[in-house]
Parts: sequence; C-alpha cells; structure tokens
Amino acid sequence: MTERLRILVVDQDAVDRAAIRRAIEQSPLPADVDDAGDVEAALAQIGGHAPDCILLADDLPGTSAIDLAKQLRASGNLVPIVVLVSHLDEAQLQEAVEAGITDYVLQSDLSPRRLALRVQFAVRVGRAEMASKRASRVKDEILAVVSHDLRSPLHAISLASEALADELSITVTPASRGPTDGPARYLGAIERATARAERLISDLLEASAIENGALALAPAAIDATAIVRQAAADHELLAKESHARIEARVPSEHVAIRADRDRVLQVLGNLIGNSLKHARGTPIELSIEPSEHDVVFAVRDRGPGITSAELPHLFDRYWTGRTRKGGAGLGLAIAKGIVIAHGGKIGVDSTLGEGARFWFSLPRG
Repeated sequence: MTERLRILVVDQDAVDRAAIRRAIEQSPLPADVDDAGDVEAALAQIGGHAPDCILLADDLPGTSAIDLAKQLRASGNLVPIVVLVSHLDEAQLQEAVEAGITDYVLQSDLSPRRLALRVQFAVRVGRAEMASKRASRVKDEILAVVSHDLRSPLHAISLASEALADELSITVTPASRGPTDGPARYLGAIERATARAERLISDLLEASAIENGALALAPAAIDATAIVRQAAADHELLAKESHARIEARVPSEHVAIRADRDRVLQVLGNLIGNSLKHARGTPIELSIEPSEHDVVFAVRDRGPGITSAELPHLFDRYWTGRTRKGGAGLGLAIAKGIVIAHGGKIGVDSTLGEGARFWFSLPRG
C-alpha cells in the first residue's frame, strides 16, 4: 500500500493521542494523522472529509466505541474502524464485530510496525466491503430496471393472447396441450410461458430482497392447521395435472403460530411445487408437528429421493441439481430466506430411492 492514507485518531487523552500519532509517524505507513478528543469532534471530521481509517479508543467519554461504530454503520458509513482496547474481552470483541468494527489492537502493544499492519489490513477489508456494497447496489438497480422493462411486453403478450382467445371463442385451460386442441393448444402455451416468465422475475426480485435483508414480513396470529389445508387445496388441480394427489394430515384443533400468512403459504407452495416437479405421479403428504416452542411443517413425497452429494446444495441459489426441470433454481433458496426471516429453520431428509421430506419450523406465538 503506497498511497498516502488519512487516519483519524479518536481518544479523550491527549497524551495517548500523541503516542498513537508518534507510532504511526515512526511506522513505514505513509499517512497523515488527524485527531479528536470526543465523539462530536470525531463526527465533524468524518462528515467533512472521511478518513481512510479510524483508530478509536474504547473508553470515550459519553459513549462507547461500539455505540459510535453502530451510529456510523447505521448512516451507511463503511469507514474501517480499529479499536484500541486495554484488555481482551471475548464477549466485548464479539459485540464489536457485530457492530461493524473492523479490527482491534491492544493499547499496550502500540509498536509502529504492528499498528501499521493493523491499519493496512483494516483499509483493505473496508475497501473490499465498500466495493461489494457498490456492486450489490448496481445489481439491484439493474434488476429493478430489467424487471420493469420485461413486465411491460409480458403484459402486452398476455392481453393479446386473451383478446385472440375471445375473438376465436376459445377457452384456454391448463389441459390445452394436446395435438388436437388446435389454436387453444398454442394459446395455452403462450399463457403458460408468460406466467412462467412473470414467476421468474418475481423470484429474482424476492431473492435480491432476501440477500439484502429487505424482505417484508407482516406477522400476525394464524392457524397452522388452516394454512396447510389451504396449501393442499390451492395445489389440488396442479397435482391432478401431474397425476399426483395431495393429502393434508393435520390435527383437528387449531395450532397457533405468529407469522406472515402469505409468506408461509409461499414457502409451502415452493416445497409442494418442488415435489410435484421432481416426484411426478407420487402422493405428496403435508403435515405439521406442534411442540411447546415451535411448529414443524413437512412436505413428504415418494419420488426418486436425493443423493448425499446433492443434499448440502438444495437451498443454494441458482442450483438446479442433476436434471434441470425448469425454473432458475431460486424456489428453495427463497423458501429458506423466508423461514430464516421468521426466526425458524429449514431442512430436508432423504434417502435415495425412498423420496424426500422437506421441513421447516416456525416459532409458536
């Protein structure tokens, strides 16, 4: 690192500030040093001209180094922060990492070379994080523009298909696929392709929201039993089309949980759709297992099962397994993101040749 860095030292003790400045000046690190004795002075300097790195004492007056780090991160400031600690406290260091502090160094070990290495490391980490944030922001902006621009022609195709069906007095159904259906067959193919493209766009936007921690939830008191019955009913026609059947095995009494009803249905829909796609023609069983602290939802099929090599990757984004059967490989990843956002867990149990059991747990109300 040959460029000249700007370092801000924040410490209430003028003697300590001078010692840190002297250590930096004696190090091989090319740097200009500014200092501040309290939080207000530090924030003023950071807002005026952001430093490349902040050296922050852990005993600031009026606030803690962790609180200041949280304040900076909450405002979107990703400047690297190295905390000067008087002693090593694992619990405090864990809290510091979670608050966004980049690194730490013992005040009793302020050798010029060690301090230079810590600052160089923090600057590299900070710049990598800022580059990642910029790339993520650009990706989200591109995704938003592309999804908007794609939906307009898709909407036009859907409207034209409906108008053509009306003009020809044709009723298009999911079964309009056979070679003798004539125009209905082709109009049905157009409608299915349009709906699939819409689903892919929605899945990409959902995956992006989950990745950025921006998934919207509206939790409320709901009945897990009713949710499972509705999921089974919603997929009954789709199951018949796949020559399968869906059974809901749930208790007769209400099982209360606190969750976003539509999101839970979305998770069940993704799991059911996955089973219908990979285990065509086999029965699919939906169930719940209530316990004191949570409720486990399960979707069980009798399909070909999953190999041990595939199991660790099932919930990875864009992963489609041994055989590609349509979709972008986002359904299970989205299901995982929704469950985790609720504070639950998700997993799968499978033996090759004996089907698969996908499950997820949600906390009780």
